Amino acid sequence: MELRHLRYFIAVAEELHFSRAAARLHIAQPPLSQQIKQLETELHTQLLWRTKRRVELTVAGEAFLEEARKTLVQAEHAARVAQSIGAGETGQVQLGFVDSALPGFLPRLLRGFRERHPDVQIVLHELTSGQQIEALKRAEIQLAVLRPTRAGAQVAFHEIGSEGLLVALPAEHRLTELEKVPVEELEHEGWVLFPRLVSPGLHDHLVGICRKAGFVPRVVQEGREGHTIVGLVAAGVGISLVAESMSQLGATGVVYRPLQVPVTRLPMSVAWRRDERARVVHSFVEIAKAQSP
Repeated sequence: MELRHLRYFIAVAEELHFSRAAARLHIAQPPLSQQIKQLETELHTQLLWRTKRRVELTVAGEAFLEEARKTLVQAEHAARVAQSIGAGETGQVQLGFVDSALPGFLPRLLRGFRERHPDVQIVLHELTSGQQIEALKRAEIQLAVLRPTRAGAQVAFHEIGSEGLLVALPAEHRLTELEKVPVEELEHEGWVLFPRLVSPGLHDHLVGICRKAGFVPRVVQEGREGHTIVGLVAAGVGISLVAESMSQLGATGVVYRPLQVPVTRLPMSVAWRRDERARVVHSFVEIAKAQSP
């Protein structure tokens, strides 16, 4: 049984006349009669009473008509859904992000995407940069907003912006008296940093700043998330270098100071699998590129 059999039967059932039904369907009457007979044979049930003067539905035909209409409506709906998803108009997108993207970069991206695709649902996953790369490779997420890191040839990156670094200090720390903090002043401090395993790109960036100043940071505690690091600084565990956006978290007990000598800015990127086929993912990337400085 095919959908055309249902369409043919519905036309005959509504017209109760083979000639009018054939005209409505833009086919000849003999093929229409043959298709209805094939349908009845397949169902092992008579759907129509036929005489030379009239056509009537049997009880089985009346029941089949109702179900056939429902089936056609559902089939048409399924086709529209598939077409909409294929065109990137509806569906879901799985998107990972680092917490430092939340104050600035991510809201701007989401607004731009929702303006273009209001019916596409974005499912957000807060993950570290390393976790996002692994989730991308396993196809658990389709997009990542993260600090650039090593990912292999299968992952593509596009930088969407960058931000400066601030020294995060406990509120009572001696260095809060300075307007700007020399990196060298941080040599003998206890540091709170991201584990390299979690965010190798960011970890190496921060350690590299210290090495250029002639020392290796003394790490007393590690934190897997930016807000965790800020919380540990507020608790007096140590100091840290954090992205400017982290100062917007409104954490109490933390004072932020710029470095005396500006250092390399911290990039933020969007990443996706190179073999990704979903149009809506590539649309997100296009929006991200358009918003890039």
